[in-house]
Amino acid sequence: MTREAMTTDDHADVRDLMSAVAYVLDSHEYDRLGEVFAADVHFENPGRLVADGLPALIEAFKGIADPAISHHVTNVVVTPVDATTATCRMKALALRSGGVLTAAEYTDTVRKEATGWRIASRHIRPLG
Repeated sequence: MTREAMTTDDHADVRDLMSAVAYVLDSHEYDRLGEVFAADVHFENPGRLVADGLPALIEAFKGIADPAISHHVTNVVVTPVDATTATCRMKALALRSGGVLTAAEYTDTVRKEATGWRIASRHIRPLG
């Protein structure tokens, strides 16, 4: 599909969503994950966390003993599928305790819902 499958405002909203996820995660307010993830989300970070559904994702994040301190997303590419669905690829850096910086590539499917754009699936591929 072409860029015209989504409005310019939708593109901006999806890009804002990618940034909003980082702020919610960095606040460690995991009960707010529904602001950015769909109720039926599939989340996969191999070797670290796999969850199906928002309640499972919230509990999984609450169970992380040493969560990242700060997430940074960059190089966001939004590819519309249709007017209410898109795929997003981006690079991510996460600052962890002790000053360790990790890099990853995120591949998301986002969906426009009654409450706005939400991430329906996220696959994280660690880099390096």
